[in-house]
Amino acid sequence: MRVPTFGRIAATATVAVAMAATALPSLAQDVELPRLEGPAMVTSLGQSLDAFQVQLGVKRAGIEMKYDAHYEPEALADFHSVFLVVGASLKGFGEAGISIEQERDRAHHFLAEAEARGVPVVFVHPGGAERRDGLSNQLIEIVAPAADAMIIRADSDDDNRIHTIASENDIPLVVIDSIAGLQAPLKQLFGLE
Repeated sequence: MRVPTFGRIAATATVAVAMAATALPSLAQDVELPRLEGPAMVTSLGQSLDAFQVQLGVKRAGIEMKYDAHYEPEALADFHSVFLVVGASLKGFGEAGISIEQERDRAHHFLAEAEARGVPVVFVHPGGAERRDGLSNQLIEIVAPAADAMIIRADSDDDNRIHTIASENDIPLVVIDSIAGLQAPLKQLFGLE
């Protein structure tokens, strides 16, 4: 596990990773997760509705949080952790009036700001195979290697790319079956059990 460089993580928690029957190799074991603090920011990278679903899960877990699909990196000044929910939607891009190039830039700026402020980043990809298109992959390649923890839906990684990024960068990865499966890792991350 990589060593956190920020001061807000007080401890680690352990969560069992439940792998699907068709699971990809190697991370079907206990995973040490960083201990996070609220308030947490939840935002979208890719403008899909996945971030809205994640924020509902974060709220239901009892975590102090705020959600906005269009947060700018400077807003991290008001938060102690951030969930970057990656999943591209052409409809979402159109409604927001932004392009994939702008969203890639926003992703880079979020990561730089989080590092500068010592705010831990949780990469979340709950959209499954339908969100693993070329646009989403561009954002995954930016955000996933810089995350402090990763949560994905089991069918989000048929090509094993996310598992490989986690392994190569010593990033704890939790695999869930559905958005409802967020509750256990969220409670572990925030010490709510």
